[in-house]
Amino acid sequence: MQQPRQRVDFVRRTPRQERAHDTVQVIFEATARILQREGRAALNTNYIAECAGISVGTLYQYFPNKEAILVAMARNELANDEACVIKVLTEPHQDGEPDVVRRAIRVLISLHSKRREVRRLAFETLVSEGLGDELAKAVQKVAQTVSAESHRLLPERAAPITPVSLFVITRAISGVLRAASQEQSPLLGTLEFENELVKLVQSYVAEPRQTEEQSIGN
Repeated sequence: MQQPRQRVDFVRRTPRQERAHDTVQVIFEATARILQREGRAALNTNYIAECAGISVGTLYQYFPNKEAILVAMARNELANDEACVIKVLTEPHQDGEPDVVRRAIRVLISLHSKRREVRRLAFETLVSEGLGDELAKAVQKVAQTVSAESHRLLPERAAPITPVSLFVITRAISGVLRAASQEQSPLLGTLEFENELVKLVQSYVAEPRQTEEQSIGN
């Protein structure tokens, strides 16, 4: 019988003061630079501490190993992604682009375009450590926001978007963006890519049209 996976303490010390928070950010930045320059094979806690300009003892106050750092980085990315997208969906536009769908897609593309390899490795570690459900939770929160704001986001749609439609379209967008980022696709960031994602959302959530037979029957 398979034994249940033991809970791993990924963070030894929660940064509550500004100085501690800054230390964690320095650790994240040093880890990202190593991953970008030399790849995961070069990553170890001693090297991270050296690049961060701190002692390895200080690093161990916050993280027990490099996997814990990558998990924390993935969680940080997810929280930032969620906050940025929800802000676009709930706040009035200020960038001259009135189309909320396009603004949300544009923000998501921008987030997935930054340090693609670092994001990929961080999220791979999150999944490999048995925490893949956290990826789904982030998408679920965005979907809940879309549902709550659907009257404003989709003013031309008379009927509310169904839970099934909302599930399919949010996971489709998430999957396409993650694939483009992980595959280092040159399409990510292009206007054509943005237009296709906007078209996908708009065509999928558009009001269903009556068929010719239904029209005749009425």
